[in-house]
Amino acid sequence: MLASVNFVTAHDGFTLADLTAYDAKHNEANGEHNRDGTNDNHSWNHGVEGPSTDARVLAARRRTARNMLGTLLLATGVPMITQGDEFGRSQHGNNNAYCLDDETSWVDWDLRPDQHDLLATTAHLLRLRREHPVLRQDRFFAGRPVHVDGTKDLAWFAPDGAEMHHERWHDPSLRTLQMYLHAVVPDGEGRHVDESLLVVMQGAGHPVPVRLPGLPWAWSYRLLWDSAFEVPPGHERGPAQAVEAGGSVITVSAGTIRVYGASSVVS
Repeated sequence: MLASVNFVTAHDGFTLADLTAYDAKHNEANGEHNRDGTNDNHSWNHGVEGPSTDARVLAARRRTARNMLGTLLLATGVPMITQGDEFGRSQHGNNNAYCLDDETSWVDWDLRPDQHDLLATTAHLLRLRREHPVLRQDRFFAGRPVHVDGTKDLAWFAPDGAEMHHERWHDPSLRTLQMYLHAVVPDGEGRHVDESLLVVMQGAGHPVPVRLPGLPWAWSYRLLWDSAFEVPPGHERGPAQAVEAGGSVITVSAGTIRVYGASSVVS
């Protein structure tokens, strides 16, 4: 697990912000008639190429950026973040700016309000990763019952709360998955305790009802992060740290990720 390095962006290619704002490279300033740099960017401009004043487009871009940071920082393995992506630095569509010693490639630390929000989200995700060793496991998953309560170290659930099986993995209409992680981790006082998290990934373009896995997986779930919000829990504009019962049905917003702390203890 520690031998893998996960990343969304690197020094070559679009920045994280530009992945959400440009469908094509814009390298004219490099002096090579836009021939340099890759044409395969796997990006999406959300309907408008480059800068936009459309509030809906800008909100969708920010949500996509939060989702990409979420998939990176919640994944097992070593995460790599390109400097500036933590607050949404743009190179204005230039994906090969090595030859430009100007505002295109410089890092501007005079942040806009939306950049402060993304930086707060990045810090929150890094804090979750630090505080929850279940996100930093160094062994390969078994994918079978390995705990006394019958739960697995890694399990996948469909939106109806049932475990995924072979046929469902091949269903092209399924855009929502739940990832359950369970590990025995040190508590810092010489003991080991069980820790579980549930990550809900909702890729559909509309809200979807999701049934959270019930017992033995968890008695209750406490919301730790929701990418639908511009800022994380604990901020005035962030989501409430709601607690949901295991087996209950929640509605997850379009194109978002949620992280829950799972508890098997009756509170």
